Amino acid sequence: MTVIEKRHWVLTEVSLVIKGRDLRHEEITSFLDIEPTGVRDPGPGKWDRPGEIDGQWRISCDERTSRGFHEQLDNILTIAERKRVELRQLAEQGYEVTVNLFGFSGNDSTLALRSEDIKRIALLGFPLRVAANMNER
Repeated sequence: MTVIEKRHWVLTEVSLVIKGRDLRHEEITSFLDIEPTGVRDPGPGKWDRPGEIDGQWRISCDERTSRGFHEQLDNILTIAERKRVELRQLAEQGYEVTVNLFGFSGNDSTLALRSEDIKRIALLGFPLRVAANMNER
């Protein structure tokens, strides 16, 4: 009988991302009173998809912060929950606010969300984006 080892995504990253065509990251930082881990000014970027011109403000949690996916997710959701009102105001002003999940996955690998995580994301009311890089690591 063959035993199949359960494989999980690796090098995961969870982010809270705010995007907008006229985004000024200093204003977002001041409004949220949080320092981002990364920003991008509006306009075409060298490493972005063609047509991607929105500015971006993000807080990311990756393997440098925690190797555990659920710890990364908890960290980002806790920040988003603390700033829920402000994030909703930004969304009402036309900014795109999302929770993003990224990681490397190979054949038959999984990334499991616990029911309490799904509930927390749903209560925030912002889209969840999941992107996998299929290059095995």
